[in-house]
Amino acid sequence: MNKIILAALLFLNAFCLQAQSTTMVLKEKGLIKSQTIYLNSKARLGGKSRIVIPLKLPANTVSWSYSFSTVKTNDASTKLTGSGLEIQIAKLIANGALNVIKAGVVTNVVSQLVKPTGSGVVDVYLTDAKGLKQFEEKDLLGMYSEDVPTFYREGTAQNSRNGVFQIPIVKDDLFLCLRNPSVTEGVAVSVDVVAIVSVAEYSDVWSSKSTESLYNDCLSKFSIRDSEAEKICDCTRNNVKSKYKPSTFLNLTQSEKDNLIRSNIKLCSDQEGFSTTVRKGQKVKDIWQLVRGQAITKDYKGAVTSYQELLQLGENSWQVYNGLAYNQLCVGQFAEAKKNLTTGLGKNPENLHLLGNLANYYLLTGDANQAMEIYQKHKGEKFEDKKKFKEVVSENLAEFERLEYGNAHFDKVRKALRID
Repeated sequence: MNKIILAALLFLNAFCLQAQSTTMVLKEKGLIKSQTIYLNSKARLGGKSRIVIPLKLPANTVSWSYSFSTVKTNDASTKLTGSGLEIQIAKLIANGALNVIKAGVVTNVVSQLVKPTGSGVVDVYLTDAKGLKQFEEKDLLGMYSEDVPTFYREGTAQNSRNGVFQIPIVKDDLFLCLRNPSVTEGVAVSVDVVAIVSVAEYSDVWSSKSTESLYNDCLSKFSIRDSEAEKICDCTRNNVKSKYKPSTFLNLTQSEKDNLIRSNIKLCSDQEGFSTTVRKGQKVKDIWQLVRGQAITKDYKGAVTSYQELLQLGENSWQVYNGLAYNQLCVGQFAEAKKNLTTGLGKNPENLHLLGNLANYYLLTGDANQAMEIYQKHKGEKFEDKKKFKEVVSENLAEFERLEYGNAHFDKVRKALRID
């Protein structure tokens, strides 16, 4: 891929990334929703008096909550209504009551969560892999070895009818271990578990980076970036921001963005009083002087900007279109060069400068036949300064090769025109 085209693509990609504004927001994610678990009493045969709920917390979890309620019953088919914990947390997030304080820490809102009712009794231990092993371990007689495993106090409730917790502990090996402490009575337990995750959410607002990029893109349209250009670009930036959301602006093609910025430059020039005949005349003189220097230093990219600014100031002679097109050929903007050569030839169809650059365009884009037809037709002609047409072609070919735009047809042109 041509190095100039690659650089342009990288610039566009960087601009798109900068224009997006993201903020970290909290989202609720239900992990267990109103799951009813029946725990048999210790003395009754059949069923289990203990059960383990593994907790698989999603990525970017900053805290999580769980609630439970109980009913005293010996009916294993009992179903309980959940606490609506996920809905409660969603409302707290939406209302702004639950938010990020700092990395990994969120507001504690457990006092604002509705505590469910309960009529039974259960032990709930929040533990890790070590505590799980203790909780499930049995002796030789098949009896549980430990009544109480090691546990985290933040999420543990012993001999409780109900409970609601917000847990700051976020690990890969977390388990809720439920135990019925009663010898004679069973218990049904309803459990809800909700994770609170922090996610990056796109905001369709202009960020400082995107507005700065917009301002700099405007400035890039000026060959002389003085205080006048800065004022015009301040105005342009504000106009675009007020009329376009970032997402809408990003969906425009680069050509549409350029046209939008240029139209606002003209509008803002009028608003700021920079469009008077005297100011324009001086500006045009300054840019023409700059163009001469850019030709000497071979600042082709800068010259493209200068010629485009001359067009915007109303300078639309064939010389401007020819100069712009030649410099665009030198920076690889072939399609744009063709458009400007066409416009220039519309103004001056027999102009040797424009015809020579049109031949250069065909040569650089691989249409050797079209290029050769023009070169051959005018090879014996001279420019106004008496310089031979083929001498200028020779200089052009050498410069295009220096810029790494050479191709297999260059030698054919030299041979046809007898260029040494």
